[in-house]
Amino acid sequence: MSLIRPQATEPRDDDSAQHGESPGLPFGSTVYQRVHEHLRAEIVAGRIPPGTRLKIQDLASRLGLSHMPVREALQQLQGEGLVVLQPNRGATVRRMDQHFVRNIFAIREALEGHLTRQAAGLIGAEGIARLREVQSQMRRAQAGGDIGGVVRLNRGFHRTIETATGNDEAIRVLDLHSDLIGALRIRYGYRRGRLATVLRDHDALIAALARGDAAEAGALHDRHIQAARDDMLAAMDDDTTR
Repeated sequence: MSLIRPQATEPRDDDSAQHGESPGLPFGSTVYQRVHEHLRAEIVAGRIPPGTRLKIQDLASRLGLSHMPVREALQQLQGEGLVVLQPNRGATVRRMDQHFVRNIFAIREALEGHLTRQAAGLIGAEGIARLREVQSQMRRAQAGGDIGGVVRLNRGFHRTIETATGNDEAIRVLDLHSDLIGALRIRYGYRRGRLATVLRDHDALIAALARGDAAEAGALHDRHIQAARDDMLAAMDDDTTR
């Protein structure tokens, strides 16, 4: 399966190190946040593969930093589910196998489904217009073969629905899981015909939300997530049998 993948982040070739800035790190309000953002982007994009050992000494040396901000960044990544920290063994990028994927999609179906049903009575005309715009952007990304763009826009579509409920805590949980799913999507891609089905599902979901039909929106969402799970698992199977 041919995918268009995000470009790797290249270290900045400038004089930032002369000003106490570590080359290759994104800007942020603190060194710890910058390390966290850098490592998180590398993991989510698949440039640091699952199972990779992340040694504090090696990372600190490569980034030109002390151990403390690296350790704090890894602890934050553990809280987000991206790495596993074990005593005396350091950090390892989480292995996202089929069991893990099933669990993530079960959480998403329950939590996101609940928010979708709530949103049917709350989203309003502005939210519906936003969904239609994101849907148009997704069609263009699909036509251009931009899988990374499709993944990002798909999350934006569902996040627009969730935001209508005002449940920030639920959205925070879903954002963490969606980053993991997105990383897997970029790695394994979509199976043939899946993206066309996604877009049809979205059209139907927009129509149900515009009518304020919570039952239909919820049912559509649940089938949509179940199909996304099955497609992901099948894509992972395809990858292991190549």
